[in-house]
Amino acid sequence: MLRTADAVLISASNGLSISEGYNIFANNAAFQRYFGKFTQQYGITSILPGAQALLPALAHREFIHQLHKYMIDDYDGSPQFQQLKQLVAGEDYFVVTSNADQHFQQNGFDPHRIWEVEGDFFDLKMRSPEWEAQQRACQDFLQQYADRRLVQLELGIGAANQLIKAPLMQMVAVHPKWRYITLNLPDEINVLPVIQSQAISSRHWHG
Repeated sequence: MLRTADAVLISASNGLSISEGYNIFANNAAFQRYFGKFTQQYGITSILPGAQALLPALAHREFIHQLHKYMIDDYDGSPQFQQLKQLVAGEDYFVVTSNADQHFQQNGFDPHRIWEVEGDFFDLKMRSPEWEAQQRACQDFLQQYADRRLVQLELGIGAANQLIKAPLMQMVAVHPKWRYITLNLPDEINVLPVIQSQAISSRHWHG
């Protein structure tokens, strides 16, 4: 599918981050190493609640500083992203992601080809002019390939996700030339029946 595609739309959510070892929902060793103080003082036990918590202004800035250190300053890239870059090398691509960690940018993906649908932890808030520009760029990309061979490559998006997964599957359903690949844990695979003939999932490899 990828070899014969005119373009690739990459969609990604928490499963991709978790495969790298970054789990914004986990109270794991990495969280305690960087944020243990916030567990002790404020009862925060994972990244997402910490980023959204109504902390005192100074504590919030310190939390975001630690988050930047964890996700960006101390981040060296990952094999997952290098493999992904190899898969789309030479292809026109766009990225739609709900991940807020900037890891696509950190791994060399073009920031002008990324729509962070929920903003990111550091610079971008939803409904900002920058976010709206990302959304327009994505819409332009999809329109450009409406009648061409586009592959929607979905990475680590939960089976019930309505923000990215459901609408993109519905788009595949109304574009006969589009194809759909989804990689996830076996119990998180979900492919609309109407696009089964256009799709392949990692369940095929799990058996």
